[in-house]
Amino acid sequence: MKEKMRWLLAALFVLVTAGMAEAQSQLEKDLADLRTWMQQRSAQADSTLAAEWPTIKKEYEELTYSLDHNTKKLSEQSRSEYNGYKQRYQAWEERHEAELVNLDKEELERWERQMAGTAQIGKIKPVHLRDAFTRSLEYTRVNRQEWSLRDWAYAEFVSGELNARKQEVLDLLSTGDKIKIAALQVEFATLQKSRQAKDAYEERKKERR
Repeated sequence: MKEKMRWLLAALFVLVTAGMAEAQSQLEKDLADLRTWMQQRSAQADSTLAAEWPTIKKEYEELTYSLDHNTKKLSEQSRSEYNGYKQRYQAWEERHEAELVNLDKEELERWERQMAGTAQIGKIKPVHLRDAFTRSLEYTRVNRQEWSLRDWAYAEFVSGELNARKQEVLDLLSTGDKIKIAALQVEFATLQKSRQAKDAYEERKKERR
């Protein structure tokens, strides 16, 4: 009987140890995924981060959900690395949330209706999302030459909301809609970069005076 009990305890110990090792391995994988994501996002310009902020916020929450609930199971080195990423993200969040506060609510809603056709972008049905992206880009093409930096701030935020909505309903979109929306996103990003290059040129001209 005692021999059987010892065997059962030994088996239980092996199972628990294996479970802990598997959980540890998954957490390390989650941390590696977060590390790659942070490196990719850190390489992007601030204006791009601002435009995609709703999407970035959602991605971060998904990547850190398990890590937040199991931080104590990480090794000391991994825990220190994770805390560093959290601090960096917190700095991003404070900066971009502050920018959002500076956007007038009524003006933002006007931009949402002008660009996307609705001030409730988070409720756009998947079947109508392609039209919203198309409308947004057409509005940008027509008006961008006259936009101030503040106008671009509104336009980029609306674009970010649309991108976030796309991520939420991605599995419900048709293949054709996914391809078209991706092309529209690329063109908007190109127009953004064109504006950034123009701003940089104007800034250099001022410095030479």
